[in-house]
Amino acid sequence: MNAIFINPQLHYLRAGWRIAIFIVILIACTLAVGMPVQFLLKAIPEWRIPAVSLFFTYVALTLATWVMLRFVDKRPFSSIGIQFHSRWGKELFQGILLGAGMMTTIVVIFFAEGMITIEFRDLEVQHIVFIFLNSASLYIIVGYGEELLFRGYLLQILAEGTNRVIAAVTISALFALAHARNPNVSLFALINIALAGIWLSVAYFKTNSLWLPIGLHISWNFFQGFVYSLPVSGTTSLREQIGAATVTGPEWLTGGTFGPEGGALATVILIAATVVIMKSEWFKPAEGVWLYTQWKAERLQQFSPSIQEQMP
Repeated sequence: MNAIFINPQLHYLRAGWRIAIFIVILIACTLAVGMPVQFLLKAIPEWRIPAVSLFFTYVALTLATWVMLRFVDKRPFSSIGIQFHSRWGKELFQGILLGAGMMTTIVVIFFAEGMITIEFRDLEVQHIVFIFLNSASLYIIVGYGEELLFRGYLLQILAEGTNRVIAAVTISALFALAHARNPNVSLFALINIALAGIWLSVAYFKTNSLWLPIGLHISWNFFQGFVYSLPVSGTTSLREQIGAATVTGPEWLTGGTFGPEGGALATVILIAATVVIMKSEWFKPAEGVWLYTQWKAERLQQFSPSIQEQMP
């Protein structure tokens, strides 16, 4: 009976049960943080509500992750991939640069084919700065929070219990389902979001750190929404824009009202970027970075030294 709950090699709860415990802790933390925040949301301007609401949602997620790591897995929070190692700044910058380049490539192709026009609003400098700060803060919160949720504990523990391919595919499918109720969503858009999940999972596994996927996620959304005034995963209502983009051409290629993420051009770009991250020597783990397999290896060494010796 114990074998259902306990991995006999690790002398510890199986990955599936730890994920279940994490979900319970996450729900508890969300309720604990969310109830008092409801009063705060009533007292702030309406335009601030999306960013503030998301901020406290991901505060709850951060707290739940810390509780799980500290009291159940008994390891530091930094082991989840938020570690200020020697390459963290470089990885974050690489992600920002690559994400910007990917979205810019899509828009340049749209322009070259005459499929997009962008009309910028006549705004004063201080208004542009305000929109920039509002957009940047929103996309930073979303980039950090979604990566911690989908490429943090869930991906890493599932990979520990199965393997990287199964974990990446499973979590990426959940990542797509989380966007299934977005405005103007289509089956093609959900497939692309799942591909984006694979892209971001590969970024984590290549560096054993969340900095690269966080940078990619923030930059992809920021350039899509703020710089080029395009819908981000079907949404435009979460932030004010500095311009208005009109996209023509077949929706299967451009994504239509869902934004570029719903089109075939994004499919090609996402697959190409995933291959680049997998193959390029530019992306690699920093020395001394915590590996997601480290906890398992230490347990094996402690309780099953003979098995540890057989590991490649």
